[in-house]
Amino acid sequence: MDVKQWKDPIYGYIDIPIKYVRDIIDTAAFQRLRRITQTSYSPLYASSIHNRFIHSLGVFHLGEIAVNTILGELQSKYSNIDSLISLEEVKATFLLACLLHDVGHAPFSHTGEKFYLNDLQSGKYTELHERLKNVVGDQIFSNDVPKEDSRSAAPHEIMSAIIGITTFDMFFPSSFNKEFFARCITGYKYSEVNERNSLLNCFISLLNSKVIDVDRLDYLIRDAFFTGVETINIDHKRLLTSLTIIKQPVNEDKQLMEYKLAYKKSAISVIENVVYAHDAERKWIQNHPVVLYEIYIMQNIILQIDKDTGTEEKRLFSVEALGETGISLKDNLKISLLCDDDIIYLIKNKHTDDLSKEYFSRRDRRHPLWKSEAEYKAYLLPKITGGEILDRIEKTFKAIERYVTMSYDSWTLDEKLMDKFNNEIKELESSDAIKISENSRQMQLNTKTDIMKVLTALKNYAQSKKETFDFVILSAAQFYSGFNKPDVSSINIVFKSRAEEKVVKIKDVIALLNGSERERDNFFYLYHKSSSGNMNKEEIFREIIKAFVC
Repeated sequence: MDVKQWKDPIYGYIDIPIKYVRDIIDTAAFQRLRRITQTSYSPLYASSIHNRFIHSLGVFHLGEIAVNTILGELQSKYSNIDSLISLEEVKATFLLACLLHDVGHAPFSHTGEKFYLNDLQSGKYTELHERLKNVVGDQIFSNDVPKEDSRSAAPHEIMSAIIGITTFDMFFPSSFNKEFFARCITGYKYSEVNERNSLLNCFISLLNSKVIDVDRLDYLIRDAFFTGVETINIDHKRLLTSLTIIKQPVNEDKQLMEYKLAYKKSAISVIENVVYAHDAERKWIQNHPVVLYEIYIMQNIILQIDKDTGTEEKRLFSVEALGETGISLKDNLKISLLCDDDIIYLIKNKHTDDLSKEYFSRRDRRHPLWKSEAEYKAYLLPKITGGEILDRIEKTFKAIERYVTMSYDSWTLDEKLMDKFNNEIKELESSDAIKISENSRQMQLNTKTDIMKVLTALKNYAQSKKETFDFVILSAAQFYSGFNKPDVSSINIVFKSRAEEKVVKIKDVIALLNGSERERDNFFYLYHKSSSGNMNKEEIFREIIKAFVC
């Protein structure tokens, strides 16, 4: 097969078939990914400017290693595989999914993808899912698309499946190609239990899994390389060439068998390294207050841009805007092949407000008053003897963040926001003005009253320090190690002795690293643009706690 080579700083040379290069990679739809940043880490690590283009090539490379390993295992262990699936067709479709798994990514990657949803406030997936089901055109696939938002794929995954099938339709001659491609990208597995479906689900897990897959492997390795963070080495070749397939009974009567992914014993140390590396990236980079604030600024800017440019029928973050033909929006704005550059242009030329200035000028930014989960706990938790007060405070922090996130005209904690809450409290206290149930009225009143306690405490503290009353509050997920997840402890490990295989769960043969259980969902960062440097986190916590105790 004729191939073209790419020199990659991580893997050396990546070989990709010429037909994929000509008909996919060289197209405008795929080249757009050169202008989509991989992460939002650059405010913290200046060299972290890699893009979704090279990541997609990397995932293809790892996917080829993985799928070739699995096909070799299947052919050597199970003689009837060809009667269940066409191995070559499955391989070709799987590799297409690896190459195109991010083709629908939004500008600024995960920062912008929530704007694909048709209802930002409630996170509805209805519109995206209906479009995906129409594009795939398979009833069994439609039945396997989850109805609950919590089980849905990431918005960019759904969009990538849509863009992949519609833009590169020549690669999908059959209904199976479309639905299997969409399943590989979204992770929507076959729900009907039989040997064929369980085997196909193994391939889906190679690209979209809760623990280890080729997508995650590439971004862990690539992110570490470009940030310069030296966490731990991941030997991807050892891991992927240790893949195998096992066959086990579904239930005790052993009438029905299913295939499952497993790893040979040589992969155990690498599996631990993958989980550890993912833990480190989530805890120390993704949850870093500088990274979170960058995302917050950009999402608020995009929220305003999306509102100002779009209509009910035409939206900036849409399938049409991602294509070459493009879309016409308000004020004769024409957008095609939507990417980071378009957002930057709009920020500089159409939305030059205070938030935009903060995005471009680092010296104008607010800074966190504490810089880690550990510091938050060290200063806040010792000041509260009972859990009830802490629960109320954190619940109120979350309510403030939710309120501001959903607002188009307020994104900071300041006098303007206090006035809004004062007016809303007065309306709630006036029974004639509010047509809601008494229970709902009282709940809203209690929440807004607690919010006013936090705002008043922050205002009074800022004034006592002769600082402006102007804060931002952001939540971060409290760290919970991947080693504690059932998906990790239940990974199948194969020990082979002569012609016999012994399959065990990884938790039964090694002592996995673990940590304490997560006590609460979130912790919070508070940001302020201090002119004097006199803001003290201990004093701020004391004022907030006092407001709830008194």
